[in-house]
Amino acid sequence: MKISIIKPSSANVDLWVPAFRERGIEVLENIVAQDCDFILCASHSQLTILEHFHSMYPEIPIINYNWDLYGWVWENPRGYDWTKYGEYLKKSKEIWVPSEEVTLRTQEFFGVGARCKVIKSFARFFEYDDVKDKRYILQAMRNYTADKNYGWLRRACTELDIPLYESQHTLSESEFQKVIAHCSFLCTEYHEASTGGLTLLEGYRLGKPVIVSDSIYEGARDYFDDRAIYFKDDDYEHFKQTIKDTWDNTPLLNRDDCINFTNQYNVEAMVNKMIERLECLKSS
Repeated sequence: MKISIIKPSSANVDLWVPAFRERGIEVLENIVAQDCDFILCASHSQLTILEHFHSMYPEIPIINYNWDLYGWVWENPRGYDWTKYGEYLKKSKEIWVPSEEVTLRTQEFFGVGARCKVIKSFARFFEYDDVKDKRYILQAMRNYTADKNYGWLRRACTELDIPLYESQHTLSESEFQKVIAHCSFLCTEYHEASTGGLTLLEGYRLGKPVIVSDSIYEGARDYFDDRAIYFKDDDYEHFKQTIKDTWDNTPLLNRDDCINFTNQYNVEAMVNKMIERLECLKSS
């Protein structure tokens, strides 16, 4: 099988290529040949390149890995043309998504949720010898100011006088690993997130508890099931109490159990699922 992957330079995508090749798939990066079986677009940020190659080779089936599609993108598009992206989702042979949250929005916005297949993302796990609790909460996601719950964690920590660290994607890799390894627990207060932030998995693997919303638009539910601590999405006071209870009685997780659980979220498992879908589509 031969595929083209249209991709940005991203830690969440770069490792796909060697993993595909190790499994005998011929991969072209950011270029398409006439004999490709599929064009896999790895991000909505690459729409212009996808559009270019689709116009050259309209007969090659498109697959889009749609990382996120939030309810607020119409008011806060972040520079992306979501209407045109929707057109290419409709042209896709199949749409791969990291969680059911993205399936829901794909159906609501473009009516092609039935074309979505959940292929969960891998997390970039790391080893750390000095794991400890230095008594602060970590919020590792970007500032999604359009989210209805944005600011809840900062507000609750201020009112409860609890230290909070917001990394905001500004740290080096070594600094980032350190703040994960030394936090008390991680929290994503957002109403909507396609995975909840893959750092949740990285922290959980080190034995760090995780707090997320019970919203149907919170993708972390797909990844953690009953292993996360949940708060009521529409209730700030319940959120605040959940933060206080977890701070006052921070659970001690079994590291070996956390490692065994998170082993399923590796790049090999993700690419194996992709290949399974490609083979199914090719034979259909």
